[in-house]
Amino acid sequence: MDQTKVGQFLKQLRKEKGITQEEFAEKIGVSGRTVSRWETGSNMPDISLLVDIADFYDVDVREIIEGVKKSEMMNEEIRDTAAKMADYAGAEKGRLLKFAQIFGVLGSIALAVATVLLCVNLSAATEISAISFIPVLLSFVALVSMMVMTLYVTGVLRKLANNRTFTITVIVVIAVVFLIVLRYLLGLIFVMSMLFLDYSKPMTRVDGAEYYDKKKLVEEFSGDMTSSFFLFPDDLGNSEEADFVYEYKTTLLDTDGWFFLTAEYSDEAFEAEIERLSEVTCTLDHNDIHSVKSVIYDEDMYNYPAYIAIDGYCHTYEYALIDEENNRVIYVLLSYPDPDVLSEYSDYLKEDSKDYDLGNSTTLERFCIYSVKDPNVDGYLVYSED
Repeated sequence: MDQTKVGQFLKQLRKEKGITQEEFAEKIGVSGRTVSRWETGSNMPDISLLVDIADFYDVDVREIIEGVKKSEMMNEEIRDTAAKMADYAGAEKGRLLKFAQIFGVLGSIALAVATVLLCVNLSAATEISAISFIPVLLSFVALVSMMVMTLYVTGVLRKLANNRTFTITVIVVIAVVFLIVLRYLLGLIFVMSMLFLDYSKPMTRVDGAEYYDKKKLVEEFSGDMTSSFFLFPDDLGNSEEADFVYEYKTTLLDTDGWFFLTAEYSDEAFEAEIERLSEVTCTLDHNDIHSVKSVIYDEDMYNYPAYIAIDGYCHTYEYALIDEENNRVIYVLLSYPDPDVLSEYSDYLKEDSKDYDLGNSTTLERFCIYSVKDPNVDGYLVYSED
């Protein structure tokens, strides 16, 4: 079947009638755009409409299908057959349409409930980020799409479309929603771009024992690193030889980095430093609540015995490794460590690098001398020098 030929034939018949596409569309019960698509050959009339079109133009159904006018009037037998075919197609379509209507209504209700629950969960969340809005936005888009489809298959949309006031209202609502969505979308794109730039920028590296100044380190990094460098010595005056290096990167969210201080001591100074490390404590005060936490000693996780101040809390690790053979102490502070990036310091990391992968589990329950969970303050009591 030549659709272009059929379209030209329908266009010819309409012009012979002296009517516009919109007028013919109103007679048949379709849109003017649908008639235009028929006449250009990009689409064909539904079989259930062929009899109505043939009756309106006083032609044979076969003439429409072939795109050529052959007789003046449609044969009654052919008319009857075509009418029965249209009735059969209409009944079959009606059954399918009924199922589509039912599932459309159920889907709209389910999506509406899901969208409301997502909004409730989002409003109850303690931390809200731009990414948190994505599920809500997608659910809302799906809900609108499902509602439009349901209104279409139930025939309500066509009736409403003929209402000029409703059409204008819908256009205004869609425009407002589009502007709101566009605003958040542009904001999300901006935030994601900034995060990508933050993630891709290089680390700042400082290397040399002359740069070791514990007071400045505490002032600059204690907040983001969740550490006050309690294991690190106040100065390097008691050491015979020292090496200090650290790398860090400040992003929109926090500061990531790692600090390595290696110090060698005389026998007497080494013993004194070990004693100091073993006695490191942190006092946590909050009104009448008073808690003292001590470091833990470990001989299994690292290549050396270790005094640990933080083990994974907020993805932070602070510990001091004891190299008794060389009278050496390695002081380490890591924030979000990546064992692959820190491969040159593998001797100072945990023996099993998989221990650094905490997955999706909360890190607030991990060991830390700077924090303690206390029900009396409805949360965590955190160390502060203030």
